[in-house]
Amino acid sequence: MAVETRFPRWADSPPQFLIWELDELVFPAMFFLLFLPMRNLIPGLILGVISMRLYRRAKEKMPSFWYLHYLWVWGVWNPLGKRTLFPRGYISTFRE
Repeated sequence: MAVETRFPRWADSPPQFLIWELDELVFPAMFFLLFLPMRNLIPGLILGVISMRLYRRAKEKMPSFWYLHYLWVWGVWNPLGKRTLFPRGYISTFRE
């Protein structure tokens, strides 16, 4: 006899701080820290919020983790380290 198990609806969702996901909060925090030494916090926060909204729109249109895919294609990020059996992202043909 099978036991019915119910999982929470948001079990797989990314971590959040209040109403924002943590990857969206990187932009306001980054611009805040960049503009902090110049004592221009308000323009930094405005730029951070604008970039956060642009990132949110791109995230809604693109598939999950699209930014990691583009970093891999450009050769900036390799998730498996230097020793891998898969070709680099910029190689378009693969022959065994």
